[in-house]
Amino acid sequence: MIEIIKGKIKINKKFLSSFNRLPFDKYLKYHQQNYRLRRFSKFKIRNQKIFFEKETFFLQKATNNRFLGGINRKYAPLENSCLKYFSEIIKKNFNFIIYKKNLEIGLHQIRIICGEDFVGYPVPEGWHRDGFDYIAIINFGSKNIEGGISRIRSSITQNSDNYSGFLAAGEYLFFNDRKFYHYADPINVFKKKKNGFRDTLVITFKILK
Repeated sequence: MIEIIKGKIKINKKFLSSFNRLPFDKYLKYHQQNYRLRRFSKFKIRNQKIFFEKETFFLQKATNNRFLGGINRKYAPLENSCLKYFSEIIKKNFNFIIYKKNLEIGLHQIRIICGEDFVGYPVPEGWHRDGFDYIAIINFGSKNIEGGISRIRSSITQNSDNYSGFLAAGEYLFFNDRKFYHYADPINVFKKKKNGFRDTLVITFKILK
């Protein structure tokens, strides 16, 4: 059974600018400063063929997401070029999970920002599971930040991490969402810089019967 895998992809740098065009997350509850920007798209894989979906609603149970669970959120879809690029990343790097399986895959392109007078929270809901079978978190880059340590635990009550570390550009974590909880530390600007950011792609894998 797959548990936790750490790996690295080769990033096509021409797609990094797409993070600059992410809209703000209108569902963020913090009203002093919106620190999260995101897009969301999904597709299905059946018999090794990809079927992109126009629907961009995202819903989690309140038991999985105490922060925004139970809210049917609609996000702007990924840019078409990014959607194709990210789907190719999945086929190339995660074939071990998509091979001979029918899947529903969600793509969450996210930028977390921080500034001189505000903190960015990659995981405002705290330690959690997303309610899928597997999760992949890919870091596409960060600038002028401290914090942002990715953490995985078997239980939210344990005092030590099964994994913890700062993901460099291109590095990813792939893990069993049914078995593990995950979290990422808040980010602050580094050495009195005016602003900073952390760019990630979160991929959810749901096995279809």
